[in-house]
This record gives sequence, structure tokens and C-alpha cells, in this order.
Amino acid sequence: MEQNNATMDATLTEHLSAAENTDDSIDGAARLTHMQIGTGLWQIDDGDELGENPDEYRVECSCGESFGSWGKATDHVEDEH
Repeated sequence: MEQNNATMDATLTEHLSAAENTDDSIDGAARLTHMQIGTGLWQIDDGDELGENPDEYRVECSCGESFGSWGKATDHVEDEH
């Protein structure tokens, strides 16, 4: 059976306000990049501090699509990549 490995190439980047950021290694607003490590499993690959709070939560796919929720972003990866 042929397996689609394209999902391994997609990354999702969250843009979080200081209040939403749960990564203790980053003080304040953050940009966290996640890699898919299995079906439905995501792990933080990289993160950095943002200069200011984003206007709203968003998730960007490495293909350029942007989403207002984590669920919509992961659905996109499953369906499109």
C-alpha cells in the first residue's frame, strides 16, 4: 500500500499573545513552529519571542494558508498535504 508522506513536510506556526503562550522558555508573546511526528501528533520544533502581542491568535501552515484555530489548521494539513 502506498503511503502519503507529504504531511511530514508541513509545519504549523502559532502566533500567541503573552497570555496564551505556555512555553516557559519564551517570555511574552511567541511564535511556535510545530512539526507533525505522527498521525495527529504535533511537537514544537522551534519558537521565538514576538516583539509585541499579535492582534489575534492565528496558525500559519508552511504552504502559506492562515487559520484562526488550531483545529482548522490541523484539518487542513490532513486534507491538503
